Amino acid sequence: MNTTQDTPKKEITLEMICQQKAEKLSEIRASKQRMTEQARELFKPSESMKSANALMSNFSSGVAIFNGVMTGFKIIKRIRNIFRR
Repeated sequence: MNTTQDTPKKEITLEMICQQKAEKLSEIRASKQRMTEQARELFKPSESMKSANALMSNFSSGVAIFNGVMTGFKIIKRIRNIFRR
């Protein structure tokens, strides 16, 4: 025999939904604040860099970006040549 037991069901009210929504919204805002602080910490300039070091670092980054772009163009050119044949 299969007997079913009535389990009490928890009623969900509009007030409960509003309260949960407010809690989740505050959690999201706190998480966003933590992510913003971590991003600022990661990308802030180093205080120990002198002006000459900063200049060389910027120059080095620029050369690396230029090198990457040129390599990308060369790869695209070779791929186009393969499909034109």
